[in-house]
Amino acid sequence: MKIRIAKFSLGLVSLLAVGMNTGSVSAQVQAQTASRSQKAQPAHSHEGHDHDHDHGKETIAFQLAQWKTMHFDDAAKAKQHADMVKKLGCEVKQGQHAGHIDLTYRCTEWKSMSVDTHALAEQWSGWLKGSGFDVSHAHPDASYAEGKEVVEFRLVNWKSFHGKGTAEEKQFIDLLGKMGCEVVVSDHAGHSDVKFRAPTWRDVHVAEHAAADELSAWLKKNGFEVAPHKH
Repeated sequence: MKIRIAKFSLGLVSLLAVGMNTGSVSAQVQAQTASRSQKAQPAHSHEGHDHDHDHGKETIAFQLAQWKTMHFDDAAKAKQHADMVKKLGCEVKQGQHAGHIDLTYRCTEWKSMSVDTHALAEQWSGWLKGSGFDVSHAHPDASYAEGKEVVEFRLVNWKSFHGKGTAEEKQFIDLLGKMGCEVVVSDHAGHSDVKFRAPTWRDVHVAEHAAADELSAWLKKNGFEVAPHKH
């Protein structure tokens, strides 16, 4: 399976979201519909991070910040696992100890892969988690199209707040999911704990420059890193 940096687009949507600590913030963003490309667009870089536009797929982001050691009695299985984590971009070390093979690896930077179906995304997420990785599986809304203005963003570390169950809050959570963010909501002591992240770059396509500026400001207010806007 081809591994690539995945990107997603947002179109034809009206944004209404809550600020984290400062009350409600609204941003009306009307996107322009455009045809989807069947191939990933040429990679480009922001601050040393390469990422492709790969619309219409699901993304799995993964990281393994600390060294992980797995023990194998079977040399063939050890090689198979080593080959796979190397393909994923991991540093790999191998040795032998007490009659078995020690395979040690890590992936200090967040990376991502794109897959065609949700079932494949679930399978890969399970394998990655079982191999020690921190995994962020996003579900971007495939119905959204592209606009001529692009806003690129990420949020590497979790951002959290205490939810109150309001309509604006629910719309905020729904929008994050449609944009390809990972969102976790849990009930706790009479309220909801909400946390979200997007550890690899996402993109949102909107129709006009003014809408891109408005969305960029909203994302920054809610803790996201936003790439410099290009015309």
